[in-house]
Amino acid sequence: MNQFNYTWLRIIAPAALIVVSLIGNQAFEPPIDKVKLELIFNNCISITLVFEAIRSIIFGVRKYFPASHQLTKRILFTLIFSVLTTFLITIFSFIFHAWYAGKKFSIISLSVANFMQSILIVMLIAGAYEAIYFYQLLMKSEKEKEGLLRANLQSQFDSLKGQVNPHFLFNSLNTLSSLIAKDPVRAESFVVELSSVYRYLLKSNEGELTTLKNELNFIHSFLHLLKTRFGNGLKEEIGVDEKFLNYQLPPLTLQMLVENAVKHNIIATVRPLKLCIHTTEDGMLVVKNNLQKKTQHVPSGKVGLANIISRYKLLNQPDVMVNETASEFIVSVPLIKTTAYESIYS
Repeated sequence: MNQFNYTWLRIIAPAALIVVSLIGNQAFEPPIDKVKLELIFNNCISITLVFEAIRSIIFGVRKYFPASHQLTKRILFTLIFSVLTTFLITIFSFIFHAWYAGKKFSIISLSVANFMQSILIVMLIAGAYEAIYFYQLLMKSEKEKEGLLRANLQSQFDSLKGQVNPHFLFNSLNTLSSLIAKDPVRAESFVVELSSVYRYLLKSNEGELTTLKNELNFIHSFLHLLKTRFGNGLKEEIGVDEKFLNYQLPPLTLQMLVENAVKHNIIATVRPLKLCIHTTEDGMLVVKNNLQKKTQHVPSGKVGLANIISRYKLLNQPDVMVNETASEFIVSVPLIKTTAYESIYS
């Protein structure tokens, strides 16, 4: 948990309490005589002592009851010890001042007045410290949740890659096997692209983001393998504005969306699956395919799409938009400026 710098609070809070106390006691109204100067000095000393005493009590109690669920105990013990300590310091201070000035006073009325003043001072000081501490606990909790979410998403991401690798490799090797005898040149090209795909898959967990240019280079290789496998059953159209090439997105976003389209739709020469990847003027990357769902149910927990949506939320980016019509399935993901991403963690 990041430690709050209490130095400024330690300087400003006592000064503010001293000013309020002196204004309440009309210490600044003329004439400023010896008695008022003594009152000012006495208030400065007593309030400073009270603040330091309460501060010590707050940190002492916090060591024994540090957790957020121990809030009631922490406040209760802080109030008890702080009120008693403040009461003793302030009443001793007023008695000393009255004795020094040669004034008479009623111990009962003085006790009641000081007790009420003690409660007010304690509530102000302890409230400020507890509010800061509660905020620290809240931020720590949020960071822990974010860490767990990141770990969970990374686990899902690794699981998805694990699913892609064996199935995709098996299908690719079958395609390669048939090419070797019929078309050695295409087989060689296929091996090059397959190597490029797996090189990218291995590097994909090195960072939270990658450039659109890198994703497109990868998806060209990925689509080359798919088109070699499905032939004219798969058509693609890529229209990306060059000004967005250095924008970023989570790695394998395009692969997951393309794989999702291939998995759930019929792909045939007479009924080709048409994939369209393009950018919009407002910086969205759109992946669209025509809908021709397989009649045989394909099990899917939509983990890939859910992973993309969750990763964008974790990066504090605009929502991923999913739209399904009678004829098309469209996913729009925001492209991230490098500077915008860096500002989140700076």
